[in-house]
Amino acid sequence: QEESFLQHSAPPSNTTSEEEPEAVIKVFMHESRSQEFVELIGPRFEEHTNGRVKVDFSVVPYAEGDTFLSEIENGARLGLGLYDVFVGTPLMVGTGAPYNGFADMTEYIKTNYLEEWLDIFPGFRESFSSYNGKILMIPFDGDLIHLFYNKDILEYYNFQPPRTWQEYNDVAEQVHNKVFPPTNKTLVGSCLGRAYGVGNAWTAQVLSSMTQTHGASQGSLFDTKDMTPLTSAALVETLKILERQLKYGHPDELNRYIDLNQISMENEECMLSLNWGHVFVQSSNQGRLGVGRVPGSQKVLDRETGKLVTCNKDICPNAVYYDDIGFVNYAPYATPGWGGAVNGNISDEKKKLAIEFLTFFASKEESRKWVIPKVGSREADAGYDAYRLSHMNVEDYVEQGFDREQTDAYLNSIKEGLASPNLVLEIRFPEVAKIGSILDIAAINHLNTTKGITATDQMRRDVMTDVTANWTKIISDYDARATIEKVEKILPQYQKLRGVYGELNENK
Repeated sequence: QEESFLQHSAPPSNTTSEEEPEAVIKVFMHESRSQEFVELIGPRFEEHTNGRVKVDFSVVPYAEGDTFLSEIENGARLGLGLYDVFVGTPLMVGTGAPYNGFADMTEYIKTNYLEEWLDIFPGFRESFSSYNGKILMIPFDGDLIHLFYNKDILEYYNFQPPRTWQEYNDVAEQVHNKVFPPTNKTLVGSCLGRAYGVGNAWTAQVLSSMTQTHGASQGSLFDTKDMTPLTSAALVETLKILERQLKYGHPDELNRYIDLNQISMENEECMLSLNWGHVFVQSSNQGRLGVGRVPGSQKVLDRETGKLVTCNKDICPNAVYYDDIGFVNYAPYATPGWGGAVNGNISDEKKKLAIEFLTFFASKEESRKWVIPKVGSREADAGYDAYRLSHMNVEDYVEQGFDREQTDAYLNSIKEGLASPNLVLEIRFPEVAKIGSILDIAAINHLNTTKGITATDQMRRDVMTDVTANWTKIISDYDARATIEKVEKILPQYQKLRGVYGELNENK
């Protein structure tokens, strides 16, 4: 095992934490997770080092997510070492990796962190953190979208958790605007905040259940073989599903963020919602919150014809069969998690220290404080999701005040999702922010335009055509610049991020 900076510079017994630090770690991060890092995580690492290391943070405001990614890309292009650590979602991998902007942590992890590393779920180790076989990120939050529902309402009306998007909307319709006798509250069928920046997740979740059937290696928004946008009839059907969700949804959905999803569930006025696992950790409704698998689709996209076809065991090899409705294709959506990367343009000593900072926070011992916090604690408010095998012990949660049955459901949903051979991973190649923004704006504008009226298939096809054309232009424009700059085009980068580059190109 290598000697760490902290071992090398271990302070003498009379050293106090008030002395000048020997090193400073400069962290560049997005505002979404900044509060706990600045107030708790940074100081805990400083204490861990006995004051020998200071952690400084530069925070990009929430509304400037695109700026965060562009700063990383520009720094990588120019070979700048302004920051030591980048903290964000794995979407940033595609902005820095093509320009060698992130340090390869593979050897360090094999030598110093292997046991801890193997405790992380394989999906996050292999797909979240890697690029072309190199480990470039350390994960510390395992975002997976779940179905949440009010158990009391579900049981009162004798409903089952919805298995498909059709059933989701049917259940929402049947309870929407009804007065629930036990609470005397008027119910809302579905609560999904769709304001710009978050609605894309719900759109992509529905779309992916129709476009991906054979696992992440084939892609859910773009075909990994040739970058063909996976839209056509699948996006048309997705818009139709979203319209019904909105019809039986909260009246303020188009103007609210995911706080709407959570607040409505906490207030026990909402029947159904989608959200990340932090809702379970933060919930005060212990024992009343239902957690389960996100609905799937009985029809999927035929990539050759662009039409939807009914699932069978050949077309949808990972589908679940039900006697009453047949095969349902599920596409659990890991979107996108949080983690840290190390700048590839700093000294080797600084890289090692930066890796030690990330692995300290992501360790079994430290991560447990955030993923399995005491109910109602400051750590619980932060809302970190399980991403390690050691985070899956029900008894650990019960000891912290979580309801046993609710915890069982939450952990089973994680196991079911992350173990799925059809797990969907967000795209991480360059221009990902633009790609997501186009889908997000298109869906929001369509829902605003059609709210309160009956939309036509032609209206939906027009949206699909625009999204497809805009996505294609973004890829084309980037590839044109890549040719001039003599860097890789998007397709090989995408294939390397999905681990299929060699498989798809070895005979070419």
